[in-house]
Amino acid sequence: MRLLPVGIVLVLAGCASLPADRGLANVNELVKARDPGLAARPTSMRAKDEDLTQQVDTLLAQPLTVERAVGVALLRNPRVRLEYARLGLNQADWVEVSRLSNPVLSFAAMNSNVSGDATQLGYGLAQNFTDLLFIRSRSRLAKAELTRLQAETALSLQGLAADVNEAYFEAVGSAQIAQMRMVIAKAARASADLAKRFHDAGNINALELAREQAAAEQAELDQEAAQAEAESARVSLNTLMGLPSNKPWHLDARLPMPVADESSAQELIDLGLRQRLDLVAERMRVERSNDVLGLARTLRWVPFLEVGIAGERDFDRSRSLGPTVAFELPLFGKSGSGVLRAEALQEQSKANVALLEGEVANGISKAYARMVSARTRVLRHQRGLIPQREAIVARTQELQNYMIVGQFELLLAKKEEYSAYEGYLATLRDYWTSRVDLARAVGGALPSDTRIGELSISPVVLSEAAPTNTGHAGHSMPAMGGMTMEGMDHSQHGTSVPLNQPAMTGHDMSSMGEMSGMDHSGMTGMEPADSTAAPVPETAPTTSPHQGH
Repeated sequence: MRLLPVGIVLVLAGCASLPADRGLANVNELVKARDPGLAARPTSMRAKDEDLTQQVDTLLAQPLTVERAVGVALLRNPRVRLEYARLGLNQADWVEVSRLSNPVLSFAAMNSNVSGDATQLGYGLAQNFTDLLFIRSRSRLAKAELTRLQAETALSLQGLAADVNEAYFEAVGSAQIAQMRMVIAKAARASADLAKRFHDAGNINALELAREQAAAEQAELDQEAAQAEAESARVSLNTLMGLPSNKPWHLDARLPMPVADESSAQELIDLGLRQRLDLVAERMRVERSNDVLGLARTLRWVPFLEVGIAGERDFDRSRSLGPTVAFELPLFGKSGSGVLRAEALQEQSKANVALLEGEVANGISKAYARMVSARTRVLRHQRGLIPQREAIVARTQELQNYMIVGQFELLLAKKEEYSAYEGYLATLRDYWTSRVDLARAVGGALPSDTRIGELSISPVVLSEAAPTNTGHAGHSMPAMGGMTMEGMDHSQHGTSVPLNQPAMTGHDMSSMGEMSGMDHSGMTGMEPADSTAAPVPETAPTTSPHQGH
Protein backbone atom coordinates (compact mmCIF):
# COMPACT_ATOMS: atom_id res chain seq x y z
CA MET A 1 0.00 0.00 0.00
CA ARG A 2 2.97 2.30 0.57
CA LEU A 3 3.91 1.87 -3.08
CA LEU A 4 0.48 2.95 -4.36
CA PRO A 5 0.90 6.76 -4.05
CA VAL A 6 4.26 6.58 -5.79
CA GLY A 7 2.76 4.57 -8.62
CA ILE A 8 -0.16 6.96 -9.04
CA VAL A 9 2.20 9.96 -9.28
CA LEU A 10 4.31 8.25 -11.92
CA VAL A 11 1.27 7.25 -13.98
CA LEU A 12 -0.26 10.76 -13.89
CA ALA A 13 3.06 12.34 -14.81
CA GLY A 14 3.35 10.14 -17.87
CA CYS A 15 -0.16 10.64 -19.25
CA ALA A 16 -0.62 12.69 -22.45
CA SER A 17 -4.05 13.60 -23.73
CA LEU A 18 -5.11 12.88 -27.31
CA PRO A 19 -6.37 15.90 -29.32
CA ALA A 20 -9.96 15.38 -30.42
CA ASP A 21 -9.51 16.62 -34.02
CA ARG A 22 -6.07 15.09 -34.79
CA GLY A 23 -4.75 18.59 -35.37
CA LEU A 24 -7.22 19.48 -38.16
CA ALA A 25 -7.69 22.95 -36.68
CA ASN A 26 -3.98 23.67 -37.04
CA VAL A 27 -3.96 22.34 -40.59
CA ASN A 28 -6.95 24.50 -41.49
CA GLU A 29 -5.27 27.60 -40.07
CA LEU A 30 -2.16 26.96 -42.16
CA VAL A 31 -4.24 26.61 -45.31
CA LYS A 32 -6.44 29.60 -44.46
CA ALA A 33 -3.42 31.90 -44.15
CA ARG A 34 -2.44 31.03 -47.74
CA ASP A 35 -5.73 30.30 -49.50
CA PRO A 36 -8.87 31.29 -47.57
CA GLY A 37 -11.15 29.95 -50.29
CA LEU A 38 -9.61 26.49 -50.10
CA ALA A 39 -9.78 26.42 -46.29
CA ALA A 40 -13.50 27.23 -46.38
CA ARG A 41 -14.39 24.16 -48.45
CA PRO A 42 -15.70 21.02 -46.72
CA THR A 43 -13.57 17.90 -46.94
CA SER A 44 -14.11 14.19 -46.44
CA MET A 45 -12.20 14.23 -43.14
CA ARG A 46 -14.51 12.90 -40.42
CA ALA A 47 -17.54 13.17 -42.73
CA LYS A 48 -20.18 10.47 -43.16
CA ASP A 49 -20.48 8.73 -46.52
CA GLU A 50 -24.12 9.69 -46.99
CA ASP A 51 -23.32 13.35 -46.39
CA LEU A 52 -20.46 13.16 -48.89
CA THR A 53 -22.69 11.69 -51.56
CA GLN A 54 -25.30 14.40 -51.12
CA GLN A 55 -22.75 17.21 -51.29
CA VAL A 56 -21.05 15.76 -54.38
CA ASP A 57 -24.37 15.28 -56.18
CA THR A 58 -25.25 18.91 -55.47
CA LEU A 59 -21.97 20.11 -56.96
CA LEU A 60 -22.25 17.88 -60.04
CA ALA A 61 -25.85 18.88 -60.74
CA GLN A 62 -24.52 22.18 -62.11
CA PRO A 63 -22.01 22.84 -64.88
CA LEU A 64 -18.58 22.01 -63.53
CA THR A 65 -16.51 25.10 -62.79
CA VAL A 66 -12.97 24.99 -61.42
CA GLU A 67 -14.26 25.83 -57.92
CA ARG A 68 -16.79 22.99 -58.01
CA ALA A 69 -14.15 20.58 -59.32
CA VAL A 70 -11.89 21.36 -56.36
CA GLY A 71 -14.87 20.99 -54.02
CA VAL A 72 -15.67 17.52 -55.39
CA ALA A 73 -12.02 16.45 -55.10
CA LEU A 74 -11.84 17.46 -51.44
CA LEU A 75 -14.92 15.34 -50.80
CA ARG A 76 -14.14 12.30 -52.93
CA ASN A 77 -10.42 11.99 -53.61
CA PRO A 78 -8.90 9.25 -51.39
CA ARG A 79 -5.79 11.40 -50.88
CA VAL A 80 -7.77 13.51 -48.39
CA ARG A 81 -8.66 10.46 -46.28
CA LEU A 82 -5.03 9.33 -46.45
CA GLU A 83 -3.94 12.68 -45.05
CA TYR A 84 -6.47 12.35 -42.25
CA ALA A 85 -5.09 8.90 -41.42
CA ARG A 86 -1.56 10.30 -41.46
CA LEU A 87 -2.63 12.99 -39.00
CA GLY A 88 -3.77 10.21 -36.67
CA LEU A 89 -0.45 8.41 -36.97
CA ASN A 90 1.42 11.64 -36.29
CA GLN A 91 -0.67 12.27 -33.19
CA ALA A 92 -0.01 8.75 -31.97
CA ASP A 93 3.76 9.22 -32.42
CA TRP A 94 3.60 12.51 -30.51
CA VAL A 95 1.74 10.93 -27.59
CA GLU A 96 4.14 8.00 -27.55
CA VAL A 97 7.21 10.21 -27.37
CA SER A 98 5.72 12.74 -24.96
CA ARG A 99 4.83 10.31 -22.19
CA LEU A 100 7.07 8.68 -19.61
CA SER A 101 8.24 5.17 -20.10
CA ASN A 102 6.26 2.74 -17.98
CA PRO A 103 7.67 1.77 -14.55
CA VAL A 104 8.84 -1.79 -14.06
CA LEU A 105 7.22 -3.89 -11.33
CA SER A 106 9.14 -7.02 -10.33
CA PHE A 107 8.41 -10.03 -8.11
CA ALA A 108 10.60 -12.87 -6.86
CA ALA A 109 9.83 -16.01 -4.81
CA MET A 110 12.54 -18.28 -3.33
CA ASN A 111 12.02 -21.47 -1.34
CA SER A 112 14.38 -22.47 1.50
CA ASN A 113 16.00 -25.90 1.70
CA VAL A 114 15.41 -25.89 5.48
CA SER A 115 12.30 -27.71 6.47
CA GLY A 116 9.63 -25.47 7.94
CA ASP A 117 11.00 -22.17 6.56
CA ALA A 118 8.55 -19.91 4.73
CA THR A 119 9.01 -18.91 1.11
CA GLN A 120 11.14 -15.78 0.67
CA LEU A 121 9.27 -13.10 -1.35
CA GLY A 122 10.83 -10.12 -3.14
CA TYR A 123 9.14 -7.29 -4.98
CA GLY A 124 10.16 -3.95 -6.45
CA LEU A 125 9.06 -0.95 -8.51
CA ALA A 126 11.62 0.92 -10.66
CA GLN A 127 11.47 3.91 -13.03
CA ASN A 128 13.95 5.18 -15.60
CA PHE A 129 15.03 8.41 -13.89
CA THR A 130 17.01 9.69 -16.88
CA ASP A 131 13.84 9.48 -18.96
CA LEU A 132 12.03 11.49 -16.31
CA LEU A 133 14.68 14.22 -16.29
CA PHE A 134 14.35 14.90 -20.03
CA ILE A 135 10.62 14.34 -20.53
CA ARG A 136 9.94 18.04 -21.13
CA SER A 137 12.69 18.32 -23.70
CA ARG A 138 11.46 15.24 -25.52
CA SER A 139 7.87 16.49 -25.45
CA ARG A 140 8.93 19.83 -26.91
CA LEU A 141 10.79 18.11 -29.73
CA ALA A 142 7.83 15.85 -30.46
CA LYS A 143 5.48 18.84 -30.55
CA ALA A 144 7.73 20.62 -33.04
CA GLU A 145 7.81 17.53 -35.24
CA LEU A 146 4.03 17.27 -35.04
CA THR A 147 3.64 20.88 -36.18
CA ARG A 148 5.99 20.23 -39.08
CA LEU A 149 3.98 17.19 -40.15
CA GLN A 150 0.77 19.23 -39.97
CA ALA A 151 2.37 21.73 -42.36
CA GLU A 152 3.09 18.85 -44.72
CA THR A 153 -0.58 17.81 -44.55
CA ALA A 154 -1.68 21.34 -45.41
CA LEU A 155 0.81 21.33 -48.28
CA SER A 156 -0.67 18.07 -49.57
CA LEU A 157 -4.17 19.58 -49.62
CA GLN A 158 -2.82 22.58 -51.51
CA GLY A 159 -1.14 20.25 -53.97
CA LEU A 160 -4.37 18.37 -54.61
CA ALA A 161 -6.24 21.62 -55.30
CA ALA A 162 -3.50 22.75 -57.69
CA ASP A 163 -3.60 19.41 -59.52
CA VAL A 164 -7.37 19.72 -59.94
CA ASN A 165 -7.07 23.32 -61.19
CA GLU A 166 -4.51 22.32 -63.79
CA ALA A 167 -6.50 19.29 -64.91
CA TYR A 168 -9.65 21.40 -65.19
CA PHE A 169 -8.05 23.99 -67.45
CA GLU A 170 -6.52 21.21 -69.55
CA ALA A 171 -9.93 19.55 -69.90
CA VAL A 172 -11.75 22.73 -70.86
CA GLY A 173 -9.06 23.88 -73.26
CA SER A 174 -8.75 20.47 -74.90
CA ALA A 175 -12.54 20.22 -75.31
CA GLN A 176 -12.69 23.59 -77.02
CA ILE A 177 -9.76 22.79 -79.30
CA ALA A 178 -11.37 19.48 -80.24
CA GLN A 179 -14.57 21.30 -81.20
CA MET A 180 -12.59 23.87 -83.15
CA ARG A 181 -10.76 21.18 -85.07
CA MET A 182 -14.08 19.59 -85.91
CA VAL A 183 -15.05 22.84 -87.60
CA ILE A 184 -11.68 22.98 -89.39
CA ALA A 185 -12.06 19.37 -90.53
CA LYS A 186 -15.52 20.09 -91.93
CA ALA A 187 -14.20 23.12 -93.75
CA ALA A 188 -11.32 21.12 -95.21
CA ARG A 189 -13.66 18.32 -96.29
CA ALA A 190 -15.99 20.83 -97.95
CA SER A 191 -13.00 22.24 -99.80
CA ALA A 192 -11.98 18.75 -100.93
CA ASP A 193 -15.53 17.97 -102.10
CA LEU A 194 -15.64 21.20 -104.05
CA ALA A 195 -12.26 20.39 -105.58
CA LYS A 196 -13.56 16.99 -106.67
CA ARG A 197 -16.49 18.62 -108.45
CA PHE A 198 -14.19 21.12 -110.12
CA HIS A 199 -11.84 18.35 -111.17
CA ASP A 200 -14.70 16.31 -112.58
CA ALA A 201 -15.77 19.39 -114.57
CA GLY A 202 -12.21 19.88 -115.84
CA ASN A 203 -11.60 23.15 -114.01
CA ILE A 204 -8.60 22.02 -111.89
CA ASN A 205 -5.90 19.44 -112.42
CA ALA A 206 -5.18 16.25 -110.47
CA LEU A 207 -2.40 17.88 -108.44
CA GLU A 208 -4.70 20.57 -107.06
CA LEU A 209 -7.31 17.93 -106.25
CA ALA A 210 -4.75 15.78 -104.44
CA ARG A 211 -3.62 18.77 -102.36
CA GLU A 212 -7.17 19.52 -101.22
CA GLN A 213 -7.90 15.90 -100.43
CA ALA A 214 -4.64 15.52 -98.48
CA ALA A 215 -5.44 18.68 -96.51
CA ALA A 216 -8.87 17.27 -95.64
CA GLU A 217 -7.36 13.97 -94.48
CA GLN A 218 -4.80 15.79 -92.33
CA ALA A 219 -7.50 17.99 -90.79
CA GLU A 220 -9.58 14.93 -89.90
CA LEU A 221 -6.53 13.21 -88.41
CA ASP A 222 -5.89 16.32 -86.31
CA GLN A 223 -9.52 16.30 -85.23
CA GLU A 224 -9.30 12.68 -84.08
CA ALA A 225 -6.07 13.39 -82.17
CA ALA A 226 -7.65 16.42 -80.50
CA GLN A 227 -10.72 14.40 -79.55
CA ALA A 228 -8.52 11.71 -77.97
CA GLU A 229 -6.58 14.37 -76.06
CA ALA A 230 -9.81 15.94 -74.81
CA GLU A 231 -11.09 12.56 -73.61
CA SER A 232 -7.79 11.85 -71.85
CA ALA A 233 -7.89 15.25 -70.11
CA ARG A 234 -11.46 14.58 -68.99
CA VAL A 235 -10.50 11.19 -67.53
CA SER A 236 -7.56 12.78 -65.69
CA LEU A 237 -9.87 15.35 -64.13
CA ASN A 238 -12.38 12.63 -63.23
CA THR A 239 -9.62 10.65 -61.50
CA LEU A 240 -8.45 13.64 -59.46
CA MET A 241 -12.02 14.32 -58.36
CA GLY A 242 -12.21 10.72 -57.14
CA LEU A 243 -15.30 9.89 -59.20
CA PRO A 244 -16.15 6.54 -60.81
CA SER A 245 -15.89 6.38 -64.58
CA ASN A 246 -19.68 6.17 -65.04
CA LYS A 247 -20.46 9.26 -62.94
CA PRO A 248 -22.08 11.87 -65.25
CA TRP A 249 -20.96 15.51 -65.22
CA HIS A 250 -20.46 18.21 -67.80
CA LEU A 251 -17.98 21.02 -68.09
CA ASP A 252 -18.71 24.70 -68.19
CA ALA A 253 -16.44 24.97 -71.23
CA ARG A 254 -15.39 28.57 -70.80
CA LEU A 255 -12.19 30.08 -69.50
CA PRO A 256 -11.84 33.56 -67.98
CA MET A 257 -9.88 36.26 -69.73
CA PRO A 258 -6.31 36.83 -68.47
CA VAL A 259 -5.97 38.94 -65.36
CA ALA A 260 -5.24 42.50 -66.39
CA ASP A 261 -3.08 43.55 -63.44
CA GLU A 262 -0.71 40.97 -61.97
CA SER A 263 1.69 41.38 -59.04
CA SER A 264 5.35 41.82 -59.87
CA ALA A 265 7.70 38.86 -59.92
CA GLN A 266 9.69 40.14 -56.93
CA GLU A 267 6.53 40.60 -54.84
CA LEU A 268 5.55 37.01 -55.57
CA ILE A 269 9.06 35.77 -54.76
CA ASP A 270 8.98 37.53 -51.39
CA LEU A 271 5.52 36.08 -50.73
CA GLY A 272 6.63 32.58 -51.67
CA LEU A 273 9.72 32.72 -49.43
CA ARG A 274 7.46 33.63 -46.52
CA GLN A 275 4.56 31.24 -46.98
CA ARG A 276 5.64 28.14 -48.93
CA LEU A 277 4.68 25.33 -46.58
CA ASP A 278 7.47 22.99 -47.64
CA LEU A 279 9.93 25.78 -46.83
CA VAL A 280 8.17 26.46 -43.53
CA ALA A 281 8.38 22.75 -42.67
CA GLU A 282 12.08 22.62 -43.52
CA ARG A 283 12.79 25.65 -41.35
CA MET A 284 10.95 23.91 -38.52
CA ARG A 285 13.24 20.94 -39.07
CA VAL A 286 16.27 23.21 -38.62
CA GLU A 287 14.89 24.56 -35.33
CA ARG A 288 14.16 21.04 -34.17
CA SER A 289 17.64 19.86 -35.13
CA ASN A 290 19.16 22.54 -32.86
CA ASP A 291 17.22 21.15 -29.89
CA VAL A 292 18.04 17.57 -30.86
CA LEU A 293 21.73 18.38 -31.01
CA GLY A 294 21.66 20.06 -27.60
CA LEU A 295 19.83 17.13 -26.07
CA ALA A 296 22.24 14.63 -27.64
CA ARG A 297 25.24 16.50 -26.25
CA THR A 298 23.68 16.50 -22.77
CA LEU A 299 22.69 12.84 -22.82
CA ARG A 300 26.21 11.92 -23.90
CA TRP A 301 27.46 12.54 -20.33
CA VAL A 302 24.34 11.46 -18.44
CA PRO A 303 24.40 7.75 -17.63
CA PHE A 304 21.39 5.53 -17.57
CA LEU A 305 19.87 5.91 -14.11
CA GLU A 306 16.99 3.90 -12.66
CA VAL A 307 15.44 4.50 -9.24
CA GLY A 308 12.80 2.55 -7.42
CA ILE A 309 11.58 0.81 -4.28
CA ALA A 310 12.24 -2.80 -3.31
CA GLY A 311 10.69 -4.93 -0.59
CA GLU A 312 11.32 -8.40 0.77
CA ARG A 313 9.75 -10.97 3.11
CA ASP A 314 12.44 -13.22 4.54
CA PHE A 315 12.26 -16.91 5.48
CA ASP A 316 11.45 -16.04 9.06
CA ARG A 317 8.55 -13.92 7.80
CA SER A 318 10.28 -10.63 8.65
CA ARG A 319 9.74 -7.77 6.15
CA SER A 320 12.07 -5.10 4.75
CA LEU A 321 11.47 -2.15 2.40
CA GLY A 322 13.82 0.43 0.89
CA PRO A 323 14.90 2.43 -2.17
CA THR A 324 16.93 1.04 -5.01
CA VAL A 325 19.24 2.70 -7.53
CA ALA A 326 20.67 1.26 -10.72
CA PHE A 327 23.00 3.16 -13.06
CA GLU A 328 25.14 2.52 -16.06
CA LEU A 329 28.88 1.90 -15.58
CA PRO A 330 30.74 3.72 -18.40
CA LEU A 331 33.43 1.06 -18.60
CA PHE A 332 33.66 1.32 -22.38
CA GLY A 333 33.01 5.06 -22.66
CA LYS A 334 29.97 6.86 -24.01
CA SER A 335 29.34 6.54 -27.70
CA GLY A 336 29.42 9.78 -29.70
CA SER A 337 27.20 8.40 -32.47
CA GLY A 338 24.14 10.27 -31.21
CA VAL A 339 25.93 13.62 -31.31
CA LEU A 340 27.41 12.88 -34.71
CA ARG A 341 24.01 11.93 -36.08
CA ALA A 342 22.39 15.09 -34.66
CA GLU A 343 25.13 17.29 -36.15
CA ALA A 344 24.73 15.65 -39.56
CA LEU A 345 20.96 16.09 -39.48
CA GLN A 346 21.37 19.75 -38.55
CA GLU A 347 23.78 20.34 -41.45
CA GLN A 348 21.41 18.50 -43.78
CA SER A 349 18.42 20.60 -42.70
CA LYS A 350 20.27 23.90 -43.16
CA ALA A 351 21.45 22.83 -46.61
CA ASN A 352 17.92 21.79 -47.55
CA VAL A 353 16.58 25.20 -46.52
CA ALA A 354 19.17 27.01 -48.62
CA LEU A 355 18.52 24.71 -51.57
CA LEU A 356 14.76 25.07 -51.29
CA GLU A 357 14.93 28.87 -51.02
CA GLY A 358 16.83 28.98 -54.29
CA GLU A 359 14.36 26.61 -55.94
CA VAL A 360 11.40 28.69 -54.71
CA ALA A 361 12.80 31.97 -56.02
CA ASN A 362 13.86 30.54 -59.37
CA GLY A 363 10.69 28.49 -59.72
CA ILE A 364 8.52 31.56 -59.21
CA SER A 365 10.59 33.55 -61.72
CA LYS A 366 10.27 30.77 -64.30
CA ALA A 367 6.53 30.31 -63.78
CA TYR A 368 5.99 34.07 -63.87
CA ALA A 369 7.83 34.39 -67.19
CA ARG A 370 5.75 31.56 -68.70
CA MET A 371 2.54 33.15 -67.47
CA VAL A 372 3.46 36.59 -68.86
CA SER A 373 4.44 35.05 -72.19
CA ALA A 374 1.16 33.16 -72.45
CA ARG A 375 -0.82 36.28 -71.56
CA THR A 376 0.98 38.26 -74.25
CA ARG A 377 0.20 35.61 -76.85
CA VAL A 378 -3.47 35.56 -75.82
CA LEU A 379 -3.74 39.32 -76.28
CA ARG A 380 -1.91 39.21 -79.61
CA HIS A 381 -4.34 36.62 -80.88
CA GLN A 382 -7.28 38.60 -79.57
CA ARG A 383 -6.21 42.07 -80.70
CA GLY A 384 -4.06 41.29 -83.70
CA LEU A 385 -4.22 37.95 -85.46
CA ILE A 386 -7.94 37.17 -85.18
CA PRO A 387 -9.21 40.59 -86.36
CA GLN A 388 -6.80 40.46 -89.30
CA ARG A 389 -7.94 36.95 -90.24
CA GLU A 390 -11.55 38.07 -90.03
CA ALA A 391 -10.79 41.09 -92.20
CA ILE A 392 -9.07 38.87 -94.76
CA VAL A 393 -12.15 36.65 -94.95
CA ALA A 394 -14.42 39.67 -95.37
CA ARG A 395 -12.31 41.18 -98.15
CA THR A 396 -11.87 37.80 -99.85
CA GLN A 397 -15.62 37.33 -99.75
CA GLU A 398 -16.08 40.66 -101.50
CA LEU A 399 -13.59 39.73 -104.21
CA GLN A 400 -15.15 36.30 -104.63
CA ASN A 401 -18.60 37.84 -105.08
CA TYR A 402 -17.20 39.56 -108.18
CA MET A 403 -15.33 36.47 -109.35
CA ILE A 404 -11.96 38.17 -108.83
CA VAL A 405 -10.82 35.21 -106.70
CA GLY A 406 -12.09 31.66 -106.71
CA GLN A 407 -13.82 29.47 -104.19
CA PHE A 408 -10.61 27.87 -102.93
CA GLU A 409 -9.07 31.20 -101.94
CA LEU A 410 -12.12 31.94 -99.81
CA LEU A 411 -12.11 28.46 -98.32
CA LEU A 412 -8.41 28.81 -97.50
CA ALA A 413 -9.04 32.18 -95.82
CA LYS A 414 -11.77 30.65 -93.66
CA LYS A 415 -9.58 27.70 -92.66
CA GLU A 416 -6.82 30.11 -91.65
CA GLU A 417 -9.35 32.09 -89.65
CA TYR A 418 -10.43 28.91 -87.86
CA SER A 419 -6.77 28.10 -87.16
CA ALA A 420 -6.39 31.53 -85.57
CA TYR A 421 -9.35 30.76 -83.29
CA GLU A 422 -7.77 27.43 -82.38
CA GLY A 423 -4.48 29.15 -81.58
CA TYR A 424 -6.35 31.59 -79.35
CA LEU A 425 -7.99 28.74 -77.43
CA ALA A 426 -4.66 26.95 -77.02
CA THR A 427 -2.84 30.03 -75.72
CA LEU A 428 -5.68 30.84 -73.32
CA ARG A 429 -5.46 27.31 -71.95
CA ASP A 430 -1.68 27.67 -71.64
CA TYR A 431 -2.13 30.92 -69.75
CA TRP A 432 -4.35 29.38 -67.09
CA THR A 433 -2.24 26.25 -66.66
CA SER A 434 0.89 28.41 -66.33
CA ARG A 435 -0.94 30.54 -63.77
CA VAL A 436 -1.72 27.40 -61.76
CA ASP A 437 2.00 26.58 -61.84
CA LEU A 438 2.76 30.09 -60.60
CA ALA A 439 0.31 29.74 -57.70
CA ARG A 440 1.86 26.36 -56.87
CA ALA A 441 5.33 27.94 -56.88
CA VAL A 442 4.16 30.80 -54.64
CA GLY A 443 2.50 28.37 -52.25
CA GLY A 444 -0.97 29.86 -52.09
CA ALA A 445 -3.59 31.90 -53.85
CA LEU A 446 -2.22 34.75 -55.96
CA PRO A 447 -3.09 38.29 -54.82
CA SER A 448 -4.61 38.96 -58.25
CA ASP A 449 -7.17 36.16 -57.89
CA THR A 450 -9.68 38.74 -56.70
CA ARG A 451 -9.40 40.44 -60.10
CA ILE A 452 -10.33 37.46 -62.24
CA GLY A 453 -12.95 38.79 -64.62
CA GLU A 454 -15.64 37.58 -66.95
CA LEU A 455 -15.56 34.31 -68.84
CA SER A 456 -13.87 34.83 -72.18
CA ILE A 457 -15.71 32.83 -74.81
CA SER A 458 -18.75 30.66 -74.96
CA PRO A 459 -18.46 27.04 -76.02
CA VAL A 460 -18.22 26.20 -79.69
CA VAL A 461 -21.72 25.80 -81.10
CA LEU A 462 -22.00 23.71 -84.25
CA SER A 463 -24.77 24.74 -86.61
CA GLU A 464 -27.21 22.02 -87.53
CA ALA A 465 -29.66 23.96 -89.74
CA ALA A 466 -28.96 24.29 -93.43
CA PRO A 467 -28.64 27.87 -94.65
CA THR A 468 -31.05 29.61 -96.93
CA ASN A 469 -29.38 29.83 -100.33
CA THR A 470 -29.13 33.28 -101.86
CA GLY A 471 -27.38 34.20 -105.03
CA HIS A 472 -25.93 31.84 -107.65
CA ALA A 473 -29.29 30.17 -108.08
CA GLY A 474 -29.04 26.47 -108.65
CA HIS A 475 -25.75 25.97 -106.77
CA SER A 476 -26.23 23.31 -104.12
CA MET A 477 -24.45 24.43 -100.93
CA PRO A 478 -24.66 22.08 -97.90
CA ALA A 479 -24.01 23.86 -94.60
CA MET A 480 -20.82 23.45 -92.61
CA GLY A 481 -20.62 23.72 -88.83
CA GLY A 482 -20.41 27.21 -87.46
CA MET A 483 -19.42 28.40 -84.02
CA THR A 484 -19.72 31.34 -81.68
CA MET A 485 -16.76 33.00 -80.01
CA GLU A 486 -18.30 35.47 -77.59
CA GLY A 487 -16.35 37.72 -75.33
CA MET A 488 -13.52 38.62 -77.70
CA ASP A 489 -12.43 42.25 -77.24
CA HIS A 490 -11.98 44.01 -80.57
CA SER A 491 -12.60 47.49 -79.26
CA GLN A 492 -9.00 48.59 -79.76
CA HIS A 493 -8.69 47.71 -83.40
CA GLY A 494 -8.84 50.29 -86.14
CA THR A 495 -10.88 48.00 -88.37
CA SER A 496 -12.73 45.26 -86.61
CA VAL A 497 -14.74 42.47 -88.13
CA PRO A 498 -17.30 40.76 -85.90
CA LEU A 499 -16.58 37.19 -84.96
CA ASN A 500 -20.15 36.20 -85.76
CA GLN A 501 -20.21 37.39 -89.35
CA PRO A 502 -23.51 37.87 -91.19
CA ALA A 503 -24.57 35.42 -93.85
CA MET A 504 -22.29 35.73 -96.85
CA THR A 505 -24.24 36.50 -99.97
CA GLY A 506 -23.27 34.98 -103.25
CA HIS A 507 -22.17 31.65 -101.82
CA ASP A 508 -24.20 31.54 -98.63
CA MET A 509 -21.43 31.20 -96.05
CA SER A 510 -23.39 31.62 -92.88
CA SER A 511 -22.22 32.68 -89.42
CA MET A 512 -18.44 32.39 -89.20
CA GLY A 513 -18.30 31.42 -92.86
CA GLU A 514 -19.91 28.03 -93.03
CA MET A 515 -18.02 26.16 -95.69
CA SER A 516 -20.02 24.77 -98.56
CA GLY A 517 -19.51 22.88 -101.75
CA MET A 518 -20.83 24.13 -105.07
CA ASP A 519 -22.17 21.86 -107.75
CA HIS A 520 -20.44 22.95 -110.96
CA SER A 521 -20.79 19.60 -112.70
CA GLY A 522 -20.90 19.99 -116.44
CA MET A 523 -19.24 23.41 -116.36
CA THR A 524 -16.22 23.93 -118.57
CA GLY A 525 -15.21 27.27 -117.14
CA MET A 526 -16.02 29.72 -114.39
CA GLU A 527 -19.36 31.39 -115.12
CA PRO A 528 -19.99 35.07 -114.34
CA ALA A 529 -21.67 35.93 -111.08
CA ASP A 530 -25.42 35.77 -110.83
CA SER A 531 -27.10 39.11 -111.44
CA THR A 532 -28.92 38.75 -108.13
CA ALA A 533 -25.74 38.75 -106.09
CA ALA A 534 -25.48 41.44 -103.44
CA PRO A 535 -23.26 44.45 -104.20
CA VAL A 536 -19.88 44.94 -102.59
CA PRO A 537 -20.20 47.00 -99.41
CA GLU A 538 -18.73 50.49 -99.72
CA THR A 539 -16.92 50.42 -96.40
CA ALA A 540 -15.69 47.78 -94.02
CA PRO A 541 -17.49 47.47 -90.71
CA THR A 542 -15.82 49.50 -88.00
CA THR A 543 -17.64 48.35 -84.90
CA SER A 544 -17.95 45.02 -83.18
CA PRO A 545 -20.87 43.49 -81.30
CA HIS A 546 -18.25 42.27 -78.83
CA GLN A 547 -17.00 45.77 -78.02
CA GLY A 548 -16.76 46.35 -74.29
CA HIS A 549 -16.63 42.67 -73.25
